[in-house]
Amino acid sequence: MRGFVILLSVFMAISACSKEKSEPVTIPEADFEIINIFPHNITYFTQGFEFMGDTLVEGTGHYEHSKLLKYDLTNSQIYDETNLPSAYFGEGITVLNGKVYQLTWTSGICLVYDYGTLNHENSFSYSGEGWGLCNDGTDLINSDGSSTIYFRNESDFSVKRTVTVRTSSGISVDEINELEYANGLIWANIWGENSIISIDPATGVIQGRYDLSELRELAVNEYSGSEVLNGIAYKDSSFFVTGKYWPKIFEIKLNDQLP
Repeated sequence: MRGFVILLSVFMAISACSKEKSEPVTIPEADFEIINIFPHNITYFTQGFEFMGDTLVEGTGHYEHSKLLKYDLTNSQIYDETNLPSAYFGEGITVLNGKVYQLTWTSGICLVYDYGTLNHENSFSYSGEGWGLCNDGTDLINSDGSSTIYFRNESDFSVKRTVTVRTSSGISVDEINELEYANGLIWANIWGENSIISIDPATGVIQGRYDLSELRELAVNEYSGSEVLNGIAYKDSSFFVTGKYWPKIFEIKLNDQLP
């Protein structure tokens, strides 16, 4: 009887091993594919990031070091550049109808420039903090570090409507930071996280989430001073992402991922 138990145990073990070997190994699909890599100035504390044609427009932060500039992605040649007053901490930027709009962090001021010259033309005031900024071709869209996204008039920066960023199960998501508008969706990174999300602008519901931690690792490996992911731009069906003090800009294709 004991021998039978031993043989049965051996048979079961072999069967288990055979079953394990017959099951296919599933390799998780990466959230993105790197298409190209471009240089990025490691002195830029990136806050806003957007293409206008082939020109990359970037806004940077920190008191006494905030700036707005336009440059060539491929070789970093600067076309135009302007410094913010030392009292302002620059935040998100966007270009709409020949104007560049740039938020400030705690000053409650949105600076307005002529796109062609980067000459300062106007300023709008707003309540709360300024974080990310983009546009859908009609409205300016901004974040303030909460779960709320604001849709504003370009003529006076008044609020037209708001949405709350939330998961499909209704849980609100705050720390919404840098913004980009592409393919009918708002794309955002969450402060302190190395991922981006896509948001339905009508409902605020998150449509996808993409882990870009690998890009942060590549940046840090080249320059140890690289900080968090912060910078999303879109052009020609590709996303271009960078971060604060990153040495590189990564052109990537995103794969479909659910939140």
